[in-house]
Amino acid sequence: MRTGYRAWILTAALMALVLGGCVGFEKPEDGPVSATGQEKDIPAKKHEKIYSMQIGHSQPVDNPRHQSFLLFKKLLEEKTDGGIQVDIYPAGQLGSEASMLEQVCDGTIQGFRGGQLEIVPKMLVFSLPFLCEDRTQAERLVNSEFAREISMDSLKSGATILGIGDAGGFRQFSNSVRMIRRPEDLRGLKMRSNGMDTINKTLEALGAEVMTVPYNDLYMALKAGTIDGQENPWVNSSGMRFYEVQKYFTEVNYQFHPEPFYVNTRWYESLPREYQEILAECTEEMMKENNRLIDENEVQAMEHIRANAEIYTLSSEERQAFVEATQVVYEEYMENGLLTREELARMKRIIRGEEE
Repeated sequence: MRTGYRAWILTAALMALVLGGCVGFEKPEDGPVSATGQEKDIPAKKHEKIYSMQIGHSQPVDNPRHQSFLLFKKLLEEKTDGGIQVDIYPAGQLGSEASMLEQVCDGTIQGFRGGQLEIVPKMLVFSLPFLCEDRTQAERLVNSEFAREISMDSLKSGATILGIGDAGGFRQFSNSVRMIRRPEDLRGLKMRSNGMDTINKTLEALGAEVMTVPYNDLYMALKAGTIDGQENPWVNSSGMRFYEVQKYFTEVNYQFHPEPFYVNTRWYESLPREYQEILAECTEEMMKENNRLIDENEVQAMEHIRANAEIYTLSSEERQAFVEATQVVYEEYMENGLLTREELARMKRIIRGEEE
């Protein structure tokens, strides 16, 4: 996150006063799990007011999302001398990702990180199939002025986006029926989606039958055979032990998911300006740590899966067949007015490093 991004956050916060916020900040009845390796709370000094920050997410405690949140908690409590106290609720303790985002918007909790983009639907264009080739390109896109412009939409729902990270790395296919080497191999497979429109449309373009299953229910659905396969980054598939219930994995690198860090706008606006700046700094460090851990863990996760299941890596020619088969998704987005050709051209310039 650059200095410009911090300035944008403060500008967005002022706009929120006009757009309106949410009411009520009820602390969840259940506390965060105790065996998470979470840092102990920093003893608060005498402050005029202590601000409580409850944060939810859906990943297990060994996932980069949670580990980077531990760094965020440590830095934020240290830099505010205990003025902000952070509680982290991992592994879907507070409900589904959709529910947690709603809780942020209505003020029940103060923060959430995940792949839910309902209140910033334009951000879906970042997850169009085969848009980015690597992390460098993806980071250029989510840290761009274009991304900041899109992020303003969240204010209408009462949430402020402090930063955008990587939801786990590029996404791969797995299933329990056959190895996927060609687009036709997905035809007729019951493939899980989290409900994201670009996932749905991509799988449909490849001939799969799309079924929506909450992330925390996915393992059992695969085990029961309710669905044949799923798509997720290596780190997620390893951490959730999908290799125990999936035989075939294909390295396709078809999609990158932006991961916004949402905070309740009214709560954020109640903070002293100094705390808002510290939040921006800690968010930047958290996202760097998240991405570092994903890169560090990705190879290990892939090898762990390889020891328990079969992995096939597409050749450049084989991957190109998937690229061509999914161009219909771009055309549909442009036909429906969700993306203009000018915006697509702008994103490609950003990805190439020709525009900030």
